[in-house]
Amino acid sequence: MENSLESIVAFIVFLLAAALIVGLIAQRARIPYAVALLLASLPFHHSQARAFGLQVLFVFLPALIFEAAWNLDVASLRRTWKPIALLAIPGVLFTALLVGYGLSWSGQLPLREGILLGSIIAATDPIAVIATFRRLAVPHDLAMIVEGESLFNDGTAVVLYSVMLASLDPHATFLPIGIAFHAMIATLGGAALGFLGAFAIASLLRGTQDVMLHIVASVVVAYGVFLTAEHLHVSGIFGVLTAGIALRAFKHFPYEEQIQLEIDRFWSVLAFLANSLVFLLLGLRIEAKRIFHEPHLIFSTLLLIFITRTMLSYGPLRLMLPSQHRTHWQHVITISGMRGALSLALAVLLPETTPYRAVIIDAVFAVVTTTLIVQGLTITPILRRLTL
Repeated sequence: MENSLESIVAFIVFLLAAALIVGLIAQRARIPYAVALLLASLPFHHSQARAFGLQVLFVFLPALIFEAAWNLDVASLRRTWKPIALLAIPGVLFTALLVGYGLSWSGQLPLREGILLGSIIAATDPIAVIATFRRLAVPHDLAMIVEGESLFNDGTAVVLYSVMLASLDPHATFLPIGIAFHAMIATLGGAALGFLGAFAIASLLRGTQDVMLHIVASVVVAYGVFLTAEHLHVSGIFGVLTAGIALRAFKHFPYEEQIQLEIDRFWSVLAFLANSLVFLLLGLRIEAKRIFHEPHLIFSTLLLIFITRTMLSYGPLRLMLPSQHRTHWQHVITISGMRGALSLALAVLLPETTPYRAVIIDAVFAVVTTTLIVQGLTITPILRRLTL
């Protein structure tokens, strides 16, 4: 046990040292940090990255979701909630269904397995894009749409993923009304739990000015809500997301602005460390040779998600964007739809008994690698050409 713990700690320290070196190189080469981490680790498949799915869901995801929710600009969120809601809820469902029906129609996967694959790759991961946004001073509301979409669609995609997994039970019935009901219960249940957790912590610390206690409380609510939600079979992501927004909104948590700044710094560092480890583990977990196992399925899946993204960006979303920036913002939102760590985590966590499991994982490996590298490397020159 002691040797095992020592090896895990040594592995984490090694990863952080590698992230430091890669980060310095990426900064000088002007390559997005997340993309550089993936490219650096992709050739080195490692056995200790096998637990990648559980690591992301139970160790890294609550930290990443809470930090982003805590730092959300509520005023900007109010201005942009319509496009975010469109992309994060009907957008995820549309993507999953179009991928599922497209692959089923072409005979590459049965319908339910196709929709399951669609739900896994429906969640976007714009880490590389957001870092580029900050460097190039992209309009705040545009950045909020892209970041807000990724936060809320994570929750929607995981709920849909859970429902589709349950539907693969041979005794289950595949009824749209039942799927919608279970999704609604999971979403609202998680959100309610997150609000109650934030309210309880804020009430407990009312009048306390010890910054360390506030930081510890924020960690307790982030991980406590996530783990409780998962135990109750409601959405942990929506729980943490709601907790982060609600806790920041409570005027008496924390009362002093200096305490807020200290909490900001703590979560910024924690999220940076989490992102560094996630993208290194992502590259170590992907088996490069498996990317090419199913070329027809992979090409079809990439084509389908490109079609869905384009249809959403240039269709209903167009009506919700500022008229003076509409066309250029549509271009940016289209190319910001890269997939990342959550998609891979959901894929490798598929039960061994899942039909077409290996095929689905191969497709997810390819989609994540292709979108992160291609879109991550092209976003900077594209943004410089657009007038935003």
